[in-house]
Amino acid sequence: QQLTTSNQQPSSPMLIPLRTDSPLRHTPYMNWALIATNVIVYAVTMAHPDITLRYGLSPRQPQLYQFFTYQFLHGSILHLVGNMLFLYIFGNNVNDRLGNLGYIAFYLAGGVFAGISYVILSGGDTPMVGASGSIAAVTGAYLVLLPRSNVTIVYFYILIGTAEIASLWFILFFFIYDVYLNFTGHDQVAHTAHIGGTLFGFITCAVLLTLHLLPRDQFDAVALIQRWNKRRQYRDMVSKGYNPFEYTQAEAVRRGGKPPPLPDPRTARVMELRSAVSDAVASHDLDRAANLYVELKTADPQQALPRQQQLDVANHLAAQQRFPQAAEAYETFIQQYPKYEQLEHVELMLGLIYARYLNQPDRARDYLTRAASKFHTGRELEMAREELSRLGPGGQTVPLPPQPGKWL
Repeated sequence: QQLTTSNQQPSSPMLIPLRTDSPLRHTPYMNWALIATNVIVYAVTMAHPDITLRYGLSPRQPQLYQFFTYQFLHGSILHLVGNMLFLYIFGNNVNDRLGNLGYIAFYLAGGVFAGISYVILSGGDTPMVGASGSIAAVTGAYLVLLPRSNVTIVYFYILIGTAEIASLWFILFFFIYDVYLNFTGHDQVAHTAHIGGTLFGFITCAVLLTLHLLPRDQFDAVALIQRWNKRRQYRDMVSKGYNPFEYTQAEAVRRGGKPPPLPDPRTARVMELRSAVSDAVASHDLDRAANLYVELKTADPQQALPRQQQLDVANHLAAQQRFPQAAEAYETFIQQYPKYEQLEHVELMLGLIYARYLNQPDRARDYLTRAASKFHTGRELEMAREELSRLGPGGQTVPLPPQPGKWL
């Protein structure tokens, strides 16, 4: 009997994800367990092919258990490998954000909803197998939780190569492609399951964030939309004549009080510089933003920018080799945003600057030790340990020449 699978369309322009740039804060044990389970189940079905037909999801007479069992069955080794690759790339971070119990409940619920979508909308009688209804829910969740991350891909279409693109566009591409093929294609791929799973993941995580049932982040999709809406409302008010700095005598009389004193020139200058830095960052003029930030800190050393702006400016000052100013900007960032999810990267960068360029071994040792205690594996941990070894228990450092490379 023929099976409908939930894998991606083989004849489509092939975009294979390799990794994302979103670091993990916890080990994604549940996602690894799901991958292992899928592999084990596939090995069992190779010896007993009848399992696939019996436990696949039948759209004509679906059994309750089939909404769960179909998620762990695959029609071929390529079907399995493709699904597990997507699950590994995107599932690790979603597992990290939802926790192990929350993630497995979400994963299975996404698969059930994808199965319901297939049963209602497929209009056929071919049983469906495959994990990508559940994985589509995971990518929908990823779209909400980490919309500003990037994914490195290998592409096979006329040319072969690698590229780094925004995960937002990568996930939306596959979603739109599924919608297109659902109406025009005649393949054995359950596009309705993909569509239903993606919508489930996106809507569920958006609701959980809005209700504060998931930890919020200022770079999740809900926060980005809220800030965009506030900026839109503010621009509309200004375009209609609203002046946020104006307090006329007539308005004071109408309210029955006296107008407040005008801000002193220093305060007005600080406000002007903060606005100018924001505009420069928004227009990607980081040279100007860095110069304005230095001027802002001269005018008021207590000032700090919004989180991403502060980090962007600190990174750019470091890239310009303006290390005293970069160190100050990173210090301000750590003081203002101690719960930043990638704080160990900032501490590592600050430790390297103090060790290699500012000859402050005690401060360098402090930040490098903090960073090393938070990294578990990888190049960053090796870098922190090597620099601590070079510093020694209490000796002075030898400044190194500037080294090109990526900043945070």
